[in-house]
Amino acid sequence: MAPPPPPPMTPNPPGDEYRALGTEPFWNLTIDPQQMVFTRPDAPPLAQPTPRVIVGFAGEIYRTPRLNVNIVHAQCNDGMSDRTYRDKVQVEVDGQHFDGCGGGAMAPATGLAGTTWHIASVNSRVTPAQGDYSMRFDEGRLAAKFGCNNMGGAYTQDADILHLGPVMATRMACPDMSFEDQGSAILAQPLTLTWSGGDHLTLSNGVGRIELARVY
Repeated sequence: MAPPPPPPMTPNPPGDEYRALGTEPFWNLTIDPQQMVFTRPDAPPLAQPTPRVIVGFAGEIYRTPRLNVNIVHAQCNDGMSDRTYRDKVQVEVDGQHFDGCGGGAMAPATGLAGTTWHIASVNSRVTPAQGDYSMRFDEGRLAAKFGCNNMGGAYTQDADILHLGPVMATRMACPDMSFEDQGSAILAQPLTLTWSGGDHLTLSNGVGRIELARVY
């Protein structure tokens, strides 16, 4: 009897980007048509060229020499919040196994307290791969870093409008202050919150816009 045929292989949709994340330990994964990138706080990022996806019975499979990804289309909770994602995601990095969720949150999260974000861009300029570009919301308090100084202040949220009190910052001088200068100017005015799938958030006003990607 002939063996069953292998699962079909199809090209990745052009322009699509898939995101997944995990906790304990925290990690992030992005898959686009060019590369898969796995990041975690305690190790350098690992990038591999994106292979042709194997379409399995439960989801998609990506296999490379150092990074393997198995996506299962079943509801998943990140273990740190009440957010439910579309997929369960299993990642193997150099033989080490990680479990998490992906595919975007099924219901957009509207509360900011307890969330941490990567600052992906400021006024459409992508932030550098190296350095700390992050924003953290605790109950009524915001902490941010645009690659140089630590910044912080109080905030209130009224539906999709964010109001910040005076934002204080340390006074360290860095070679490139452009992201910080633009970011602090944007934070000085009330901000409109625009959610995209629960994992992406835009802060915008007449001064400019800050694009955020959720870390946890």
